[in-house]
Amino acid sequence: MRKRLTVLILILTLSLTLTACRADQTAEDRVLEIRERFLTTTQHFSAELIANYTDRVHTFTLRFCSRTNTLEVLAPEVIAGIVIEVSESGTVLHFDGAELDTGPLTADGLSPLASLPIIVYQWKEGHITGTFYETFSGIEAVVMTTAISDRVQHMTWFNRETGIPVKAELFQGGTLVLSAIFEGSPLFGTQ
Repeated sequence: MRKRLTVLILILTLSLTLTACRADQTAEDRVLEIRERFLTTTQHFSAELIANYTDRVHTFTLRFCSRTNTLEVLAPEVIAGIVIEVSESGTVLHFDGAELDTGPLTADGLSPLASLPIIVYQWKEGHITGTFYETFSGIEAVVMTTAISDRVQHMTWFNRETGIPVKAELFQGGTLVLSAIFEGSPLFGTQ
């Protein structure tokens, strides 16, 4: 009986020690864990994009699949159903049997439709310029920052516990140009 009690105490102590290590995990180590998961899995999610132009704001809801590198427009309703294929050579829009080639993508010429694949690329392979923990909309988050180019920066807030993206932002020259609110975030559906 005493031997069992000693083993039980040892197991509980070891469990608490492992839990404490996790709580002390650096933001960089947590981001690298999240990155590893994105490198080994297919991403399929919906996001609301808020594109901030100098004279107007547009909101889109898109569904993204990294396996096929495609986006489907869910909103606004007038363009819902459009499917966009994104590749290194450019984007191709498909709708009702028609195709429209929109040309090559450049690091400084981002479009709202090309932003989700670029954000996912940053999660997987972007040069990490910073990581930190913060509370965002009541969620304990770990933040990853990357530089897409000399002028375009990226930030994503991931749920610290689950690693699921909550929000991403793109900045050009320090000015917010695009926000992405991911399905499952408390902000999704409120824009």
